[in-house]
Amino acid sequence: MFNGIYAVRNDFEVHIAYEAENDDDYLNNEEEFLELIPNAHLYPFFYDSYNQYPYWLRIAYRVKAFIKKLLGRENGKADKVNVACASWLNSVLPLREAWLEHVSIVCNKNHFDIIQIEMPWFISQILTLPHESRKVFVHHELGFVRRELEQKQFEKNEYVNACRTFADKAEIGLLNMYDAVVTLSPIDKEKLLSNGVNVPVYSSFAIINLQNTIDFRIIDGKCLSFVGPSSHSPNYIGISWFLENCWYNLKKMDASYRLKVIGNWEEECIKDLSSRYSDVKFVGFVDNLEDEIKGTIMIVPITIGSGIRMKILEACSIGVPFVSTSVGAEGIPVVSGTHCYIADNPDDFVSSLVKLQQISIQKNFVCKAREMVEKNYSKDALRNNRLNIYSDILRQRLLEHRNQ
Repeated sequence: MFNGIYAVRNDFEVHIAYEAENDDDYLNNEEEFLELIPNAHLYPFFYDSYNQYPYWLRIAYRVKAFIKKLLGRENGKADKVNVACASWLNSVLPLREAWLEHVSIVCNKNHFDIIQIEMPWFISQILTLPHESRKVFVHHELGFVRRELEQKQFEKNEYVNACRTFADKAEIGLLNMYDAVVTLSPIDKEKLLSNGVNVPVYSSFAIINLQNTIDFRIIDGKCLSFVGPSSHSPNYIGISWFLENCWYNLKKMDASYRLKVIGNWEEECIKDLSSRYSDVKFVGFVDNLEDEIKGTIMIVPITIGSGIRMKILEACSIGVPFVSTSVGAEGIPVVSGTHCYIADNPDDFVSSLVKLQQISIQKNFVCKAREMVEKNYSKDALRNNRLNIYSDILRQRLLEHRNQ
């Protein structure tokens, strides 16, 4: 998202409204951001300003959550159904009143030519945006794709089906209220068009900051890495799938295999997985991802979701070999056996990791993957792509005005 803004920083007057926590970290981040984009206009909306629930009610919710946790009900089937359905519905429902008022003030003050909304949970923002501005939604992850995959974990359940159907129809309906939709891969564009989106859909992409050269390291291939926080449910589902279906067989072949999970994970998840699986280390958030994953084989056992896996582009840029599922690598032009290994069942995933102990395969994958990133994900290419999209959108508005 930042790179998309940075790419056109000198072509447009950029205004950014966002949520933030008013603390020292924010002040430091704001200062750093303005050093990179000094002409940006920032409109922070601090969390405290919409904390509208009474203190006693917030305490009551915490007590309720604690009791449920104490009773062990949070892992029950009914709880999983309610959590999943609530997440689906919240992703398409109108946003908080105070936030909507904040955005309304910013829009009314500036009379924007184009208003761009990003991230799936902000899709309903379209309901309150001014009519005269062109509205663009950048879709990072298609909700109806993710919900279809998530629903498979439940047996036939009418409530689950109703919630999913409602959220899917709401998502498509909201997208059709925008003047244009931008995806981060051609595959997502085709999925939107084939599922009822009838406004213009443009395919864009994410970019990665390339190192000048690749420092290829010869490794034994037995240290694996996974990147992603547990707060993003596909990460938890993916790593659970890998540990439940692959880890035992891999360790049986060679007990020296170890896995480090990078990113913020809830303490409860860490305790649960660490107690059941040996040689799995949770290292938390790291300041320098390159240092942490260098010398490892990255695994991307993602089975749910859409959009672009930035972790794969990072691996290609840094020079880290990887094994991914088809879903994990979707939208990225990698070919199994040329840039990486793609494996969708446990046996193939394990055998792919074993084959990556061969230095010749490691080196070939690293070189080919780097060439792919350099060709497809440059900053200049992103700037040209976004400028073409915005120009086309503004051209449509001009034609509409002439026809009125």
